[in-house]
Amino acid sequence: MFSPAIRKPHLHRREKEEATPSPPPPAPAHSPSPGGFALSDRPATGTPAPWTTSSLLARISTSKQTDRAGDSDQIQPVHVAEFPQVVRNAQANLLQRNFAGKSMLVGGIDKETSLAWMICGNELFVWSYLAAVAKDCLALEIPSSLVGDKDGKPLSGNQWTVCIMRWHSSGPSTRNSGDMLHRRSSTGVILCNRRTQAIAYWPDIYDESSSKGPVISLFGHSDTSASDAISGCYRFNSLIAASVPGAAHECIAIASEPTGALWLFQCSPLRIHRREVHRDTLGDNGTDHSQKNNGGRSLVWLPSNESSEAAERKFFLLTSQGIQCWGISLLHGINVKILGSQEIVGSDGELGIKKDIAGQKNIWLLDMQIDERGKEFNILVATFCKDRVSGSNYTQYSLLTMLYKSNQKFPSENNVVKCERFLEKKAPAQVIIPKARVEDEEFLFSMRLKTGGKPSGSVIILSGDGKATVAIYWRGSTRLYQFDLPWDAGKVFDASIIPSAEDRDEGAWVVLTEKAGIWAIPEKAVLVGGVEPPERSLSRKGSCNEAVAEEKRRSQAFSTSIVPRRVSSEAWGAGDRQRPALTGVAQQAVVDEEAEMLLNRLFHDFILSGAVHEALQKLRVAGAFEKEGEMNVFVRVSKSIVNTLSKHWTTTREAEFLASTIVSSLAEKRKKHEKFLQFLVLSKCHEELSSKQRAAMLSVMEHGEKLSGMIHLRELQNALSQQSSSTRLSPQSKTPTAGALWILIQLVGEKARRNTVLLMDRDNAEVFYSRVSDIEDLFYCLSHQLRYIITGEEHPSVQMQRALELSNACVTLVQAALHYRAEYKDWYPSPEGLITWNSQPVVRSGIWNLASSVMELLREPGSAGMPMKSNLWSQLEGLTDILLEGYIGLLTAKFERGEDHGVLAQEYCERRDELLGSLYDLAKQIIEAKYQ
Repeated sequence: MFSPAIRKPHLHRREKEEATPSPPPPAPAHSPSPGGFALSDRPATGTPAPWTTSSLLARISTSKQTDRAGDSDQIQPVHVAEFPQVVRNAQANLLQRNFAGKSMLVGGIDKETSLAWMICGNELFVWSYLAAVAKDCLALEIPSSLVGDKDGKPLSGNQWTVCIMRWHSSGPSTRNSGDMLHRRSSTGVILCNRRTQAIAYWPDIYDESSSKGPVISLFGHSDTSASDAISGCYRFNSLIAASVPGAAHECIAIASEPTGALWLFQCSPLRIHRREVHRDTLGDNGTDHSQKNNGGRSLVWLPSNESSEAAERKFFLLTSQGIQCWGISLLHGINVKILGSQEIVGSDGELGIKKDIAGQKNIWLLDMQIDERGKEFNILVATFCKDRVSGSNYTQYSLLTMLYKSNQKFPSENNVVKCERFLEKKAPAQVIIPKARVEDEEFLFSMRLKTGGKPSGSVIILSGDGKATVAIYWRGSTRLYQFDLPWDAGKVFDASIIPSAEDRDEGAWVVLTEKAGIWAIPEKAVLVGGVEPPERSLSRKGSCNEAVAEEKRRSQAFSTSIVPRRVSSEAWGAGDRQRPALTGVAQQAVVDEEAEMLLNRLFHDFILSGAVHEALQKLRVAGAFEKEGEMNVFVRVSKSIVNTLSKHWTTTREAEFLASTIVSSLAEKRKKHEKFLQFLVLSKCHEELSSKQRAAMLSVMEHGEKLSGMIHLRELQNALSQQSSSTRLSPQSKTPTAGALWILIQLVGEKARRNTVLLMDRDNAEVFYSRVSDIEDLFYCLSHQLRYIITGEEHPSVQMQRALELSNACVTLVQAALHYRAEYKDWYPSPEGLITWNSQPVVRSGIWNLASSVMELLREPGSAGMPMKSNLWSQLEGLTDILLEGYIGLLTAKFERGEDHGVLAQEYCERRDELLGSLYDLAKQIIEAKYQ
């Protein structure tokens, strides 16, 4: 539906391509070893082609601006995770059994748990897609009775649907970095055969003590369904599930039929009870098969935080004409009742979509989604129209946004018809594609809508043929971006968003492909690679008014000197298009970019020759000294030095290789940054910055401080790992990476990966040690997520050991930075009025939160012996020193600036007295214990 016509290259480009021999096309993205998928351009035996490795293909850059713009300007899809090897083996097994060409695979992504699933043959695979290498993948065997195929062959993948529930979750906060460390939390899975209505339920897929299979419920002859007489269609078209509060591993599932009938499944570890809670909406038991799809379309839960109580939930059913609101009571017997119904397609256009207008022949409500807050309903609409000029038929796709009245009072069940409207129209329907090809109903009802991704306000549409298209209303017009790769990635099974580490509603779009693993769509790719919708159907040859439209496009292209683009992810060749002239802020950005390129070139020449070549004068002319602070060109170059990512591919390497690479990378960064400081001194740029732009020069020196602290932190982690390896007692013990410092590094790295989609294919530890300038994130995690590292469920001695390790890490890091400051004090600018990084609120908050936890642990009687308390006392003393050092530096700077510092001084005195008092009391206890 969204596929473009093939655009022929320009004449001069074709001549250039004919003169230059083209390289061989890349092989399919993910070809396993010779026992797996066969390569189309290689013999059956022999060494696999080097470009067939998925991690290599994930990093092949086809953008012509990569060398200039770098990773930060990528507008291509980003590889997030490869399929687990067991999934690859199962896919290869299907091919060997001659099921190629048949739709035997199906998969999805669960937004709440960040788990991906795929069905290959008779197995259901579940794994976490957030890790660059999926190691923990569960293979659940699908019972043969659930398949419903006498020949034992795998059925079409489209007939399966899966619901995943994580027990003991607490809303959106369960998707943050803390809970992502516990990826093997208790999780239940419901598998439904949409054709046979059979249900399988795994109460806890991670429960190793339970070896029995799932609980199964088959559709018996005594059960009646309005869809029985409908052959060749799926009986269930939507399935939602929710846990039952207060019950262990119990949940309910609600399924809808195309006729509008609703079924309730009560699942427990012992049995599954099913019952029909609502008959079909068509009358006469759904025997009018010509209107078999005029009932239920999709089911959506209202977010639980919008429900009055945890035991009362609301869900909504999208029908052919509107939306029904249902309520369900989860305690004292499951009770389901309809609360209200509102018409969307009717004669009043102010209420939704107006029907029976000129040229309109039919309207379909395809799918519905509700945002995280439960405030906005997004509905995908398809309208079958007829062009009154040409007489041709076409389909128009639009997006309707409705606002939910959360304070709406619903009447009793007898007065549902008289219910007031619980939805109101937010704005006129947003047209996504004005004229598209005409599709049959089966294809239309296969479309799914997803919301919540970046850019803000964007939606993604998944069609039945495996295409994923992002739509957004941006700068006064709708823009479309179709996910595409330079090689065959197969169908797009599902789409979701990468959960934010700060519990924000929005995240980058992520898609699950059939052959190429999981990919993310950066925000910039949508904004830059998106195009305006076509003015005619892409599948037809044209219409009688095409000449007028073509002339209009030519005139616009001539007047703006911009080549019109078509619907596709042309971000892969975005460097070829022309751009209009830049003015204002954009022009200043170009000047800054040119100055940064000049500085990089002069520094590179200095590394090779040791000469500066009048660098100061050249940089002055280029405007390199005009910006202050973080936007300064010298600060940006210094930041790029300490934040450089290594060029190797960590997803296919072992942990030992990654550790050695991190150490060598940090050492290389230190040498290069020292070389950069030498360049600043010899070129006299250091003198210019120290006298006129002291804040910028301080930022450059602080990069050296943070790098020194990061190096010492890495040395401490290596020492802790060796110590843990030597003291490991049993083979069942975890690896030495399970300490408190390792968990903290994982939290910080996970936060950075989720907030920067281009880092999703990197290891958490590699991301942490590469983002040197953002070392404040470590203290942010100590301030907001310390409870995930030092948990109250653990023994007090374990908690003290973790607090000791974290305190040692903080003290080591900050003291190494302060030692660097003292060693290079002559390189620093005059400090009057400047605020250093260790005085920032986020750093002080993190240190104080950790120190408070240490003091609380030390107050508990009998929690640990005196040797442990003595070690904690030493670390608390170190935390006190670096915290008070930060306060004194900030108070001094505020005093020199003439700013009010009364509140800060009071906070300093209170925390100082509490820390020193705790140290004094603990010192007395230690001395008394020694005398005893």
